[in-house]
Amino acid sequence: MYETKLILNIWRYEPMTITNMKEKIDNILSKEPSRWMEKALRDEANEAWLERSSNIALRILGALQLNGMSQKDLAEKTGVSPQQVSKLLKGNENLTLETIAKLEAALDIVLIAIPESVSGGEAELSTTQRQTKSASRFRETKTLLSAPQGRAAEKVHESGSVYGKEVN
Repeated sequence: MYETKLILNIWRYEPMTITNMKEKIDNILSKEPSRWMEKALRDEANEAWLERSSNIALRILGALQLNGMSQKDLAEKTGVSPQQVSKLLKGNENLTLETIAKLEAALDIVLIAIPESVSGGEAELSTTQRQTKSASRFRETKTLLSAPQGRAAEKVHESGSVYGKEVN
């Protein structure tokens, strides 16, 4: 019997000892330690905004498809590089308000809806003025629901909340 097992190297059709195979594997593997745990911990700590970022990315992709636009077209309209658009569409970017505003303008959609708060001046409005303002908000909401991001807006409308906060 043989003391050292011979393994057939399929790619070169030559016998290879376990030692030779181990050397080849060591040469293929990265010399840097894996950072998967570090990335997993970062993702867990940032789970809330990462989920929102991925939802925004999905809405952007839907709007691109609906408008027949490419990522390159979006990059040109927003004034950012195609590489940056690609990163945004992966859903791992912490978007700034400036970037969100550029995307909304370029795609003619609303990515983040911020409910209006009742100000002191609004509390003093007459009944007719309040009804007029309410009707205006209703039309705005109806417009938002018909936009490409409709499903997310429907969830807000159905639940009456945005990220756990009640919408008036």
